[in-house]
Formats: sequence, structure tokens, C-alpha cells
Amino acid sequence: MTARYRFLVYLSGFLLLANLLVMNDFTSLWGGAESWLAWRSLSGESGLAPHELFMGWIMGEGPIPHFWIRLPGVVIFILSLALYWGITQRLFGAEVLRSTLLILSASLLLPNLAKLATGDIWAMASQWLAYALLIRYMKQPSLLWRAAFYLALLCAVWVQPINALIFLMGSSALLYFLHPQGKRLWGLNPWLAGVLAFTGLYFSGMASLGQESFLVGFRTGRFLLWNLIGILPFLGFVLAGLWETAQRLGRREELAILNAAALIFAFVAHSLALQGLLALLAGRQLKNYFDPNYPHEPVVKAGALLHLVAAFCVLTLLMMGSFFQFRALGFRAALAAGGIYWMLSFIAVIGLFGPNRRYLYGGILLGGLLLTTLFWLQLNPLVEQMRGWPRALVEKSRQRTAMEGINQAFLVYRNGMPFPSLAPYSREAYPATRILKSSAELQGQWNAPGNAVFFLERSDTEGLNNAIPADTLRGWDNRLRNVEYVLLIKDGL
Repeated sequence: MTARYRFLVYLSGFLLLANLLVMNDFTSLWGGAESWLAWRSLSGESGLAPHELFMGWIMGEGPIPHFWIRLPGVVIFILSLALYWGITQRLFGAEVLRSTLLILSASLLLPNLAKLATGDIWAMASQWLAYALLIRYMKQPSLLWRAAFYLALLCAVWVQPINALIFLMGSSALLYFLHPQGKRLWGLNPWLAGVLAFTGLYFSGMASLGQESFLVGFRTGRFLLWNLIGILPFLGFVLAGLWETAQRLGRREELAILNAAALIFAFVAHSLALQGLLALLAGRQLKNYFDPNYPHEPVVKAGALLHLVAAFCVLTLLMMGSFFQFRALGFRAALAAGGIYWMLSFIAVIGLFGPNRRYLYGGILLGGLLLTTLFWLQLNPLVEQMRGWPRALVEKSRQRTAMEGINQAFLVYRNGMPFPSLAPYSREAYPATRILKSSAELQGQWNAPGNAVFFLERSDTEGLNNAIPADTLRGWDNRLRNVEYVLLIKDGL
């Protein structure tokens, strides 16, 4: 490893750590899985999955500790990178593995997903490491790797049972029949171990089949879109890796069988371990690209140019939208993040056609890392002005009701929508917060005697008698759509 490459590795590690930690305390809860977990923890109803247990332990009874409830996901992601290095270095080689981990660090998905207090990064890490240990045992059957696999399998099933069982049991079954050393898996027997792990966890109440604590889960459209966004800076190398795997699978080559089995069942199971598998494909292609006999150069170049054009279109729309929403400040923030990303991606393309290894590695890795950095430092504070209204609305209500001793609040949440981030902030301020499911329930509570606070969308107030807003805030919901919420204070007998 040259001095320049070593410097790039250290710089990438520093930027990754900064990306994982910056703005975690400032950013309000995201609607959906993160808010749902916070709500359950504040209600004393947190589940027994690892991410739910940590959320419950950290939450306490004081103000929501945004930084600390997000810290476990950061630690899990960093730890998974280190463990993957230790498990697979002898299998794939240090150079390929270094490229793989750098690609994961520069991904547009996993570092951002690790910043959220949800179960997704836990599921990704446990399933990804369990598959790596499965391969390591198959290549080197020993008590150490057997015990490590069972531990990783237990964690994976504990966090996300359905996805983990489909991914690990399906891929191991395919390896058993297709891989030259697949019969060794009979000694490991991951199928019986998986069933026993799930049965024990389920009947002890520690495993849940629900997907409410995951942003992705079994939502096929979201799964495909987010995985595409994650590997977008490395699109050419991923396409080349997939093409090479398909070609070599026909010749029953060992590595192609390992990759194909994992890719197929990660896709079927909607497992986020797919990001790690695609990064491994891209890392091998990145390492081999400068070989004079490298056969997939046209595929890599075509994918890189396609990414460059797509990035230009998306970033142009982003800058235009930021200007219309935030005027000059928004345009400058979008230009800082998007402009640097596009310029570095262009430098990476120059490195492809040059060819120039420094331009390619520097452009492709720093592009993803700096885009994430500048998003959180430049764009997120502006976005937070629009989506931080739940916390602000609850704070305004406390100022108005501090002397009245009100501890009951109501809000409406209809099924099919992301769980509202307003709910945990309301529960934090008003312990007796209740979620109403329909307009009829809302009308009943409004007409009931007693003092209470209501946090409602403007449209929900139209049927309420004498509903005079004490305050109004406009902003964005979880899908960045405009909403208007009002604060109603009912003083009735």
C-alpha cells in the first residue's frame, strides 16, 4: 500500500466517522420506524429485539436523547466493518477487502442508515456477518467458526427473523448443492440451527415478525430504490461484477457460486446484506480494473457515464428545488453538496478513461463521502427548518399550558401513513398522550369533559365546534410534503 493510498484510507475513515456522528443530536426524529421505536420506549412498551432494548435503556424519562439513541447504530456499523475484515481477509485478500470496505464507507445508503435509531443497520450487519462466517466455516471447518456462526445466526434471527431465515437458510441450501465443498455445511446444519433459534426466541417472546421498527422491511419498491441509491457512485463496477458472476456461474467457478447464492437470496429476503455483497463485487472489479487484460472495461465505463448523466439531472433538480424553497441559501447549500459530488464523479470518469488510478480512487470514494458530509452540514439544517415543526409545536404548547397542569394530549394517526414524529415528542411533554385512529374518535374526545391539548392537521379541525387554534406551524411531513398543523387547547368541564 503506497503512502498516497494509505492517506486516502485514513482520510476516508475520518470522513466516515464524521458522517456517522455529525448532526445526530440536532436532527429531529424521522417519521416512521424511528418515531415508532421512540414512542414505544417512552410508553414503556419497547420490545425485546436488540435495537428495541437499547432504545428502551437509553431513552429514560427525560428529554429524548437524540444523539445517544442513534449511537448504537453507529457503533454496530463500525464494528461490522472491523469484524468483516477479520473474518474474510484470508478468503478474499487484503486488497479486495480494503476496496470493499472503502466502497461501503462511501455508500450513499449505509452510513446514513447507521445514523438512524432503527433496526435496519442491525439487521444488515448481523445477516452480512453471518453469511461471511458461513463461508469461512465451509472453507475452514473448525469449532471457532462454528460457534461464531451460531452466535451471528442467533443475532440475525433475533433482530429480523423472516429476512434472516430466508437469506441464510436459502443461500446455504444453494451452496450445499452447488458448491464443491457445500457438503461440509451438513456438519454446521444452519437449517436446523435457524429453526431452533427462531423457535426459542419466538416462544420466549424475544422475536417479533413485525416490520414496524425497520425503514425498509419487506417494502419491495423502497428496497430496490434504496439499494440502487446506495451503490450509485459505483454503478459501473457493480454492473461489471454482476456480469462477471453470471458468466463464471455457467462454468461453476467457486467465487461465482458464493456470490450468486448470496445475491439471489438477499434479493428474495429483502436483506440489506445485499449492500455488502454488491460492494464486494465492486471492490473486486475496482482492484482488477487496471489489469491490462481486464475484460469488462466497456461495462464499467458505460455504467460510470450513465451515473454521471443521472447525477447531473438529479443534482440540477435538487439545486432548483432548493432555490425555490430556501432561495440563495438553499441554492448554495445544494451547489456545495451536489457540485462537489459531480466534479469528483467526473474526475473518477477521467481516471477510468485515462487510465489514472489516483483520479479513479480519489474521485469515486471522496465523491460519496463528501456528498454525505455536505448534506448533513449544509442541507440538513435547512431541511430541519421545514421538518422540525413537531418538536417546535410541542414546545409552544408547553409554554402555553405550563401553569394549567395539563398532562393529556391527543393526535390523529391513520393506518397506512408513516408513524408520526409528533407522537413521541407529545408523549415526552404529556405522559397521557393518546393516538386517535379516526375522525369519530377525535370528535368524541373533543366533546368529552376535561382539559387537553390537541395536535391536529388543519383539515382535522374542520368538524370541531369552537376550535380556535392557539398556534399554527407549517412544514414538511416524512415524505417532504407540505403540511399545516395546529395547536388546540381545550379548557372544558
